[in-house]
Amino acid sequence: MDAREKQEIIKRYTERYEKLGRTVETLGSGTDEHQTIRYRVLSEIGDLGGQRVLDVGCGFGGFLDYCRHFGQPMTYTGMDIVPVLLEEARSKHPDGKFIEMDVLDAPDDMEFDYVVSSQGFNNRFRYSDNWDVMQEVIAKCFKLAKKGVAIDMMSTYVDFRDDHLYYFDPCKVFDFAKSLTKRVTIRHNYPLFEFCIYLFPDFEGWRKKDKN
Repeated sequence: MDAREKQEIIKRYTERYEKLGRTVETLGSGTDEHQTIRYRVLSEIGDLGGQRVLDVGCGFGGFLDYCRHFGQPMTYTGMDIVPVLLEEARSKHPDGKFIEMDVLDAPDDMEFDYVVSSQGFNNRFRYSDNWDVMQEVIAKCFKLAKKGVAIDMMSTYVDFRDDHLYYFDPCKVFDFAKSLTKRVTIRHNYPLFEFCIYLFPDFEGWRKKDKN
């Protein structure tokens, strides 16, 4: 991602936080109800209880709150590039781990069981290509995860569009994900104009190799 893009993202969320505080409006995520739906879908990738979970673009750490509420204690790491959001997350979750980092800069030897990310690709970029960044981030998250990746994004199957938002064709995202692993699930069945994609570790297939 272009460095100018990162600075715009930091500026956008810092200004919102200064105006709106610790609210869902600061994150630009619609309503608390919408956020709860997203967290439910992300959490359904697997049994997260006792797992090492990386939350990319963690914001205030709301996903951790959701999982704890529903009895899924985990070893949680939140990652974001916006300092004010991380400061708030740390103050609210003193027992959590929060890292100021772009996931694309994360060392490959960082290892988690699951990687999740919500609403990270919604804004249309000015200096970077949304599609290219999405592919880079998903590929990176897949390298870091031992058991699975869950990422949501805006869908092209909508009845309206905002110029400042970016909408992904779920079929094309599915095709890209299948280039990384055979085990891919698309969730487009929840009441938002969005979808969530799950990627799981690959398997070798059922056909036996020719012994000759």
